[in-house]
Amino acid sequence: MAIPKALILGILGCVCFCSSVLAARELSDDLSMVTRHESWMVQYGRVYKDDAEKVQRFGVFKANVGFIELFNAKNHKFYLGINQFADVTNEEFKATKANKGYKPSMGRMPTRFRYENVSFDALPATVDWRTKGAVTPIKDQGQCGCCWAFSAVAATEGVVKLKTGKLISLSEQELVDCDVHGEDQGCEGGLMDDAFKFIIKNGGLTTESNYPY
Repeated sequence: MAIPKALILGILGCVCFCSSVLAARELSDDLSMVTRHESWMVQYGRVYKDDAEKVQRFGVFKANVGFIELFNAKNHKFYLGINQFADVTNEEFKATKANKGYKPSMGRMPTRFRYENVSFDALPATVDWRTKGAVTPIKDQGQCGCCWAFSAVAATEGVVKLKTGKLISLSEQELVDCDVHGEDQGCEGGLMDDAFKFIIKNGGLTTESNYPY
């Protein structure tokens, strides 16, 4: 059966119209993402060496933002945010940031410490110290390989809060600069265990405001 020419033209016109609408929407989305990328670059002082790198990093930024928005739309228990690493791939981040400065301990030291009168059945399966107000805002170690210092300080801040009721941001920089006589070597890595020993021997740490990172 022959299809009327007018119907064919109508169908083709509808297809073309829908295609143009989709293309316009994609263009609008891309322009919006370009604007977000430009604003993000200003916020974090990001500068690229040439247009080729900018195009490549924009692609990574767009993919990461898409992942973040999709994740947040699923109503998880926490939300993801766009930070200074938004134009970096997972592989690049792991290669330059993961475990930066961590030195695994070569052995375990024996201890005589034992908990007394503790029923394991009475212990909770998990503890979220944020709900206890014992966690300071996230800090950024930057390019320095001193995760050992940040880890030790975060744990100490929590202990101080539980002991005194006061949440005080303590100084990572004091550990980086002063705890250099053992395995802890500033930005070259270190051990949390040695950091704790330094804190005990030193009688504590000064505050972040007194000795900023």
